[in-house]
Amino acid sequence: MSGELFSDVDPFADPLWRQAELMADAPPRPAKGYIICPLTWLGRVWPRVRSGRQLAVLMLIYRRCHWAHRRTVSLPNKDLAEIGISRQGKYTALNALEQLELIKREPYDGKTTRVTLLAFP
Repeated sequence: MSGELFSDVDPFADPLWRQAELMADAPPRPAKGYIICPLTWLGRVWPRVRSGRQLAVLMLIYRRCHWAHRRTVSLPNKDLAEIGISRQGKYTALNALEQLELIKREPYDGKTTRVTLLAFP
């Protein structure tokens, strides 16, 4: 032990500290079972949606886009079934969201519905 109270080494110069500093500003990645969206995005879409079901479907689409790092994603029925939205409810909401110009659906090819989120941050 040298008996010195202060060291000449800058602790903030440590590479691990710099990495932690960079990660502090990174947007959070939603944990499984969570939906996170920016308030600015929510503020843009909220006045346009007409029901809670439409907002829920739109937020699930946003979540899938966020995870995939792309604007076009598939939207399987099981994602919506987990929150109590039926297949028919899904299509009703998608029709309304497309009319509101918040999403665009790809032509149906007999597989999972693919949608493009038009209101994306």
